[in-house]
Amino acid sequence: MPTATPHASSTRRATWTAALVASATALAGLAASAGSSSAATPRSGNDAVPAAQHAAAKTPARRAPSVHLDRVVSGLATPIDVASPPGSGDLYIAQQCGVIKVLRHSTLRRAGSLKSKTHCDGERGLLSIAFDPEFKTNHRLFVYFTRKGTGDIQIGRVEVRKRHLVPSTYRNVLRTRHRQDAHHNGGKLVFDDAGMLYISTGDGGGSGNQFGHSQDHGSMLGKILRIDVHGKAPYSIPRNNPLVGHQGHQEIWAIGLRNPWRMSLDSATNRLWVGDVGQNRIEEVDQVKAGGKKLLNFGWSHFEGRRIYDRSEKLRGGTLVKPRFSYGHSQGRSIIGGGIYRGSERALRGYYVYGDLTGWIGGFDVKEKSSQFRINPGGTLLTISQAAGELYAGFADGSVYRIVTG
Repeated sequence: MPTATPHASSTRRATWTAALVASATALAGLAASAGSSSAATPRSGNDAVPAAQHAAAKTPARRAPSVHLDRVVSGLATPIDVASPPGSGDLYIAQQCGVIKVLRHSTLRRAGSLKSKTHCDGERGLLSIAFDPEFKTNHRLFVYFTRKGTGDIQIGRVEVRKRHLVPSTYRNVLRTRHRQDAHHNGGKLVFDDAGMLYISTGDGGGSGNQFGHSQDHGSMLGKILRIDVHGKAPYSIPRNNPLVGHQGHQEIWAIGLRNPWRMSLDSATNRLWVGDVGQNRIEEVDQVKAGGKKLLNFGWSHFEGRRIYDRSEKLRGGTLVKPRFSYGHSQGRSIIGGGIYRGSERALRGYYVYGDLTGWIGGFDVKEKSSQFRINPGGTLLTISQAAGELYAGFADGSVYRIVTG
């Protein structure tokens, strides 16, 4: 999850710890209504204003939309991710400690739980869910969680039938050792248009990539991995992965990441957008084309954003990826990456929408970056997730909102 390292900023971790307490309190107070969704009401709807750190000197070619949040559900316990099966409007909401709930129309109910498998505390827990593109025939939901007992990163899959997880169908897919520190676990699951599964992992924790994982081809931490889950069980290596035939883990697709908490695919352009949480100064958004056989290097920990962070850390191959967008810690603490909006709100289409742990949500037109907005609903923002063609924001108080305009 996007919090600070022990030697970066103690206030950032304190913010997250306080958020967990607040979330638990909110859950206790709303437990009686957890079986049904709340009425759709706006959360601090503001007129759009340009983000201060990138205020344009000229008038934007496109007027930024007026954005606000419409609540779709409350009473959850730390909503971490939201996803929908292909072609469905059902919202599956992953909660940090392993329970998955499904919101269908106005009814919220429990779909199942991975609690018995999940190590849940601080930054650990059930961190991401993604439906297989072939869900209509194979019924598979992929899950990203930290294993109980070890804290290792575990990717698994389970079948969902009639909106219930079927426990007997659970299978482990990929496991990554993560035992040196409890922080920087990543991570996000994303399928591309070819059906390959991308997995973003954190650098293993500590301060300044202290365990050396991020640039190490022999570690799957601090990476984006790419695997094929539709061939030989539990997975196979795509033949055009960059390290096939070379030394290192052949699952690796990109290196040099710190803590890529949220990642998304824009199917209209076949590009991955990655929000990588920074160390002491810079939060960044990166975008790269999905697919391809060239190794990509996001630069950590030689770089933090576009600034040199550690000259002694050498870049170990790959094409350097420079941030598409960044902001400093005068503006926020930990980036919550989002996605390109392609949904029903016309005024918002083509904007990359993202936020910060401190509670604000912003966006910029990817074709005209000077056209930007920011709203400040407050609270502790945990995720901006793509589901059913829309973008949803999850907060530590147990609420999930749809991002809308007007």
